[in-house]
Amino acid sequence: HERQMFPAIYFMFSRRGCDQSVLATRELSLLTPEETDQLKRDVTKFLATYPDLSRSPVLDGIYRGVAAHHAGLLPAWKSLIEELFQKGLVKVIFATETLAAGINMPARTTIISSLSKRTDLGHRLLTASEFLQMSGRAGRRGMDKLGHVVTLQTAFEGATEAAYLATIGADPLVSQFTPSY
Repeated sequence: HERQMFPAIYFMFSRRGCDQSVLATRELSLLTPEETDQLKRDVTKFLATYPDLSRSPVLDGIYRGVAAHHAGLLPAWKSLIEELFQKGLVKVIFATETLAAGINMPARTTIISSLSKRTDLGHRLLTASEFLQMSGRAGRRGMDKLGHVVTLQTAFEGATEAAYLATIGADPLVSQFTPSY
């Protein structure tokens, strides 16, 4: 907050990790009293349409300006979270990398929890395109002069790998489109 880096998308490669991160911030509220009032009005309107969701544990984080966004959430929750994020009422979203593609959720900052990910063949470094897709979410067009990308150092990766991914350039685009009759 002091560095004016909100709103932020915190990318991680686990749905469970996203949900646990929201729980780990339960002592933290990122909203002003005015933002809290607006958020409560928006959530009340949402719950009038979806009353069965009023007991969801997702609400706790949302009321503090923190949310998870991944394929395990109901589409209604994802829509609400996206709307609140765009309004600046959710300040941090813990998301899987699928959020990086196709959804209009401009952020001032993206945080990438790991520069490697687990695949069927074991751990591997992110590809340049994967890194670019996530880091490209930093900086809101027409709003920010500068976007921030934060990568976390682990025992297996750090500044060298981050610099490599940031400077290598995108992977070649290989089209899978084949027109035919």
